[in-house]
This record gives sequence, C-alpha cells and structure tokens, in this order.
Amino acid sequence: MPDMSLPWMLAATASAIGALMGLMSLAVPRWGANVVRLAPAPDMKGGWAEFRSSYGGALVLAHGAVLLTLSMSGQAGSGAVMGASFAVGLYWLGMAIGRAISMAADADRGTRTRYNAAAIGFETLLGLALCAPFIAHLGG
Repeated sequence: MPDMSLPWMLAATASAIGALMGLMSLAVPRWGANVVRLAPAPDMKGGWAEFRSSYGGALVLAHGAVLLTLSMSGQAGSGAVMGASFAVGLYWLGMAIGRAISMAADADRGTRTRYNAAAIGFETLLGLALCAPFIAHLGG
C-alpha cells in the first residue's frame, strides 16, 4: 500500500469505525438496536435478522470495500478509492440529512433530542471523512 495522504487516512479511519459498528451489530444485534433506538416488533418474528443484516452485514461490507480499495490502491488506482469512499460517505451524509429533516418535520413526535443532534454531527463527520479523497481531488 502506498503512503496515504491525510484525506485517505481520514477515509480509512471512518471506514474502520463504520466496519466496527457493523461488526458489533452483526455479533450483538441488541447493540445495533440500542444505537439506532429501535426494537423488533414483538408481534412479528425475524426482527433481529434486520439488525444483523442492515446494521451489521451491510455496514461491514460497505466500509470493508473502502478499506479494500485503500489497501489495493496501488493496483486499483485512486479512482477506485474516490468512488468507493464517496459512495459510502454519501450514505452517511444522507443519514444526517434525513435525521435533520426529521428533527424539523417530526418535532411533535419527539425527534428534537440531544441524541439526534449528536448523531447528525457524528454522521456528518463520518460522511465528510469518507468523502475526503474525492473532495481533495476536486481541490487539485
């Protein structure tokens, strides 16, 4: 793996965090359920599989793809790194946007919480860190 620039290190760190979150949700779905503040519906079977899949396996593989392109950048090229990290970064930024819209539109449902405000910051930070290789490329 070639020497990594700061934007690539940011993307690698954010990817490692996302992959770790996915591994935790895959191994301990109750952990993932607590993070997203949801629970399986008691009258419907199969809910824990959703936490293991959506918050577990999907996060592991999406962030793993970024880590793989970073580690193989010598063979895959910087375009692969920018594409993979940008796509996963937009995923996190989309979550922050959706949460912000919910805080405004669903305030009567109790969405204006410190947890949601902090989550917007976390999601934005991870999204921007993952988008850093693409943003740096735009800057020349």
